[in-house]
Amino acid sequence: MDVIVVGAGPAGTMAAEAVAKEGYSVTVFEKGPLRREKPCGGGVSYRVMEEFNLDMTADFYDRRCLGIFLCSPKHDTIRLTDKEEDAGYLVMREKFDYCLVERARKTGAQFREKTYAHPYVENGKIRGVKTTEPTDMEEGVEECDIVIACDGTPSHFARTLNIYRGNDYNQATTYQYQMRMDNAEIDEIIGNNMEIYFGHEWTPYGYSWIFPKKGVLTVGNGTWLYAIKKKKTNLKRCLDRFIREHPVASKKLEHAEIMYAQSAMMGFTGIASPIYLDNFMLAGDAAGFVSVPTGEGIYYSMVSGRIAGEVAVEALKAHDTSHRFLKKYKKRTDKKMGADMTWGYWLRRLVMDKERSQNKLVEASLKDKWIYDMTGRLIGGEIGYRTFLMKYLVRPDKLIKLM
Repeated sequence: MDVIVVGAGPAGTMAAEAVAKEGYSVTVFEKGPLRREKPCGGGVSYRVMEEFNLDMTADFYDRRCLGIFLCSPKHDTIRLTDKEEDAGYLVMREKFDYCLVERARKTGAQFREKTYAHPYVENGKIRGVKTTEPTDMEEGVEECDIVIACDGTPSHFARTLNIYRGNDYNQATTYQYQMRMDNAEIDEIIGNNMEIYFGHEWTPYGYSWIFPKKGVLTVGNGTWLYAIKKKKTNLKRCLDRFIREHPVASKKLEHAEIMYAQSAMMGFTGIASPIYLDNFMLAGDAAGFVSVPTGEGIYYSMVSGRIAGEVAVEALKAHDTSHRFLKKYKKRTDKKMGADMTWGYWLRRLVMDKERSQNKLVEASLKDKWIYDMTGRLIGGEIGYRTFLMKYLVRPDKLIKLM
C-alpha cells in the first residue's frame, strides 16, 4: 500500500483522511478496538470545529462548553465566557474518535483494529510495519512507501527508531475518574463549563479538573514527572483527597459515584527528535504536539496528522519519500503550531507554575475586563500563546496587574 498509519486517534484518522481523499491507499492499524474510551478530559476547543469542518449537529459530543470555570489556590473562582461563541465541546473519546474514524472511512481509508504494529526496518530504513494480532503470535509484514506513527506517549515507534527524547521535564502523567452523576444535578451544579482547579496542595505543579458530560463527570489531575518525583506524589491519592476535601469541588462532587479510573502519559515539545526520517513521520502526542499550559492535545494532534497526510501525498506524487523531502512536514508544523509549542513554556512559567501567579491570574481576571477577555480567549483556544504574550507586552499596565 502507499501509506500505513499507526494509531486511530485524532492524529491518525486525520492523516489517513488526507491521504485517502487524494486517491492513495492507506491503512490505519489500531492496537485496541476502534471504539474505545481513551483517558482524556474530553475538551475540544471551538477551533477544531472551524478548521476541520465538523458537523456540529452530529452526535459526537455530550455537551457544548459555554464557559471556563477557574478556581485559584486561594479558592477564588471565576467563570470565563465568550458572548459571541461557544468555548468548545465536551466529548467522550469513544464517541468522538469513532466519528473521525467513520469520516476517514468515507474517503477510502481502511482500518484494522486489535492489531499491534511494529517498525519494519530494512537496510537501516523503515519500509513498513510488522503486525501482530492478539490471537496470533506470528508476525506479518506490511510494506508501504511511508509510515505515519500516531501511537501516543511514549511512542513505541520513536523508541524503536531511537528518536525518543522523553525526560522528566517534557513528560507528564494524568489520573482521572469517570464518575456517574444525575444529569439534572450536573446541569444545576456545574452546567456547561469546563472546570479547572489550581493549587499545589491538590496537584503539585499541575492542576485538577472537572469536565461534565451526559450523566458523567470526568474528574482528574495531572502534573510533570519531575514534580511526581520531587514531591513523591501519588496522583490517585491526590485526586481522592481533592474529591473529598477541596472546599469548592467536594461540594459539587458530593453525589458523584466513581465508575472507573484511567491514567495516561503526556508528551510535550522535545519528546521526539527528529520527527521525520526516510519514509517516516511522527504525529500527534507521539511527536509532542500538546499544549504546555493547558494540556490540550486534540487540536494539535488533528493539525499535525493532517499536515503529515498532506506531505505524504506530495512525496508520493514526487516519487521522493526521503527525509530531505519529508522535512516539509516539520517546516509546516513549525509554521502552524511552533509558536504555541515554544511560547507555551514561557507562558506556563509566567502565570501558571507558581501559586502566587495562579492567584494573580484569577484575581486580575475578576477585577479587569481586558484581562478577563484575554484569559478566556487563551484557554478557549481563540488566540495563540505568542499572541497572548505579545498583547501583554504592549500593555505593560495589564502585565503589572497580572504579575
